[in-house]
Amino acid sequence: MTAKSIVAIAKDGSVDVMVKQVFDLLGGAENIIKKGGTVVLKPNAGHHGKPGTSVNTSAKLVGAVARAVRAAGAGKVIVAESAAIGCDTVDCLKDAGIYGEAAAAGVDEIIDIKASKDLITVPIRDARSELTSVKLPRFLIEADHIINMPIFKSHASMVFSCALKNIKGVVQDKVHYEMHKTNLAMAMMDIWSVVRADLNIADLIWPAEGFGPHSAVPMDFGCVLASRDPAALDAVACRCVGLDMGKVSYFENARERGIGATELADIEVVGKRIDEVYQKMWLPYLDGFGAWPEYDILTENSCSSCQSLVAFTMEKLKALGEYDKNSDAVIVLGAKSEVPDVPRERLILVGNCLKRHRGKGVAVNGCPPSEPHVAWAVIDREDQMEIQDYLRDRMAEEEGPWNAYIDAIVAEKNKTRRKNL
Repeated sequence: MTAKSIVAIAKDGSVDVMVKQVFDLLGGAENIIKKGGTVVLKPNAGHHGKPGTSVNTSAKLVGAVARAVRAAGAGKVIVAESAAIGCDTVDCLKDAGIYGEAAAAGVDEIIDIKASKDLITVPIRDARSELTSVKLPRFLIEADHIINMPIFKSHASMVFSCALKNIKGVVQDKVHYEMHKTNLAMAMMDIWSVVRADLNIADLIWPAEGFGPHSAVPMDFGCVLASRDPAALDAVACRCVGLDMGKVSYFENARERGIGATELADIEVVGKRIDEVYQKMWLPYLDGFGAWPEYDILTENSCSSCQSLVAFTMEKLKALGEYDKNSDAVIVLGAKSEVPDVPRERLILVGNCLKRHRGKGVAVNGCPPSEPHVAWAVIDREDQMEIQDYLRDRMAEEEGPWNAYIDAIVAEKNKTRRKNL
């Protein structure tokens, strides 16, 4: 009989206590961590986001895990990340507070995977995507342990992001780009086939609902989940927040690749029960781009960064009262050999992938573009190339209506939650 995958759930006011609890529930940190071994902690710090915004893994959680593995006998502790295309990894780690917390916890190195020069080409056997090999940093391959440390958050192109998706951050920009040009979900599983984290510790302390990853709404959940099985962890996390797994296509990709268990019959939940911690999360991307039927949005071959940016833009247009009056726009993202033959002012070309077509439409520069630029291109029908200082006032003016729009939605959601308690 096949052993069940174990998923530990801890809920406590102290992050250090929750980390100890999940380690103990899985057999004890001292029995998981090799004495004198090298441990790589891989948080999610792919975008800029201050502590408390739920854009990135909790800095306090990273510090707590670093202390725990050191106390368990780790000889060397490394924090490593590769931020999203267009983002500086070290800046993202510092902005999130992870850099400071990791240093205070005594980690030995903080590494930007994008800057790694000592790379090893690893073939992906029986690849299911077009990604047949991947260059990985030697330190990652030679580490005794990799601890995958995602935050659970709403995600425009994948519905949600947690353990399975977080492994995407072990590759450099070139591979990131290649992954987005093929079946992204299956490419993620192909990466899992060559980079297996020993342990996954997920941040559901303040997970992100709403329009993540660019404009997340922190949700007071107060839990840490852990498992050796990333698919099982994600499957349990989805059930904890009321996300129908049938809405998430990449669980099928994980099953096809043999990554782990997703059915509760094959999972043992220890610590807190799912029903003890359950809270319904607001996940507005479940309807995909069909949520904005008034607009023609062409997303084939596009990356998750541009997809999430455009999805965010649709709601921002509503917040600014610009949605209905601009529904003639045709929004294109991702590399295309051809673009629609429509008047230039109606065609919005998002991102550097469409450079070759810029004369045919309104160009939005960047990889990915800056957050306000897609909305401004739709509203102004003018090229958007970079943020100038004089545009900062416009950004500040728009922040108020956007925050009011989101606050109203969240307030209504919270009323419903209170009624259901």
